[in-house]
Amino acid sequence: MSVAAFIPLRAGGSRVGLINGLDKERALLGGKPLMAWTIEAALLSGVFDGVFAVVASEVHAAMAAVHGAQIIKRPDYTVRDGSPDIEWVEFVLKKFCGEYHRYDAFAILRVTSPFRDADIIKNAWRKFSGVLGADSLRSVRKVREHPGKQWIVKNQNLMQPLLPMGPIDPPWHSQATQELFPCYIQTAGLEMAYSDVVLETHTIAGDYVVPYVLEGPPALDINTREDWFEAERIVQSGG
Repeated sequence: MSVAAFIPLRAGGSRVGLINGLDKERALLGGKPLMAWTIEAALLSGVFDGVFAVVASEVHAAMAAVHGAQIIKRPDYTVRDGSPDIEWVEFVLKKFCGEYHRYDAFAILRVTSPFRDADIIKNAWRKFSGVLGADSLRSVRKVREHPGKQWIVKNQNLMQPLLPMGPIDPPWHSQATQELFPCYIQTAGLEMAYSDVVLETHTIAGDYVVPYVLEGPPALDINTREDWFEAERIVQSGG
């Protein structure tokens, strides 16, 4: 089976902002660019027949190539604010891979999860490829704020539970958190899927999604400046 790693580099990231004058993909974490953490992990895992940076700019392409990634230039329509991942994924699978090489499966590895290492990638692929009938795999972590205790504010005088189902006495929002059902939120660290799932369903996940539970530093997503500071703390403390 032929497997590719796709590392999207959009050159956005307004929530994190510039770090020492550089966008987050190029900013230095522990002395090396953030993107290098993911490229190196993908290469070291030994899972992939090709490791590709899917780039929007020549600057990112040049840096990704230095660290060992092959380059795919993504079209402008895939880098608009709010552009869904399926746009660039379908572009890569239909056009680029269709012209050069057909990959049976792929992983999306985002640079915002620098502590998802080669062993995690290797173990995730072993789990995913071993589940008969699976469409995709996605990394998740346990939620910190349980949806059973979340509310929707309808107007200034009325709110209702986010999850209206559940028991009446007592309802979820009135139960002890530790007594509620386990709940997980997806992380940006890792997605895997078969190419046919995307080409046939126009989705990345499909219907049968295998969970891969992360915890600790590997579950960190750098989505805000505070997340960046936490990543620096982890590096400085040695994990």
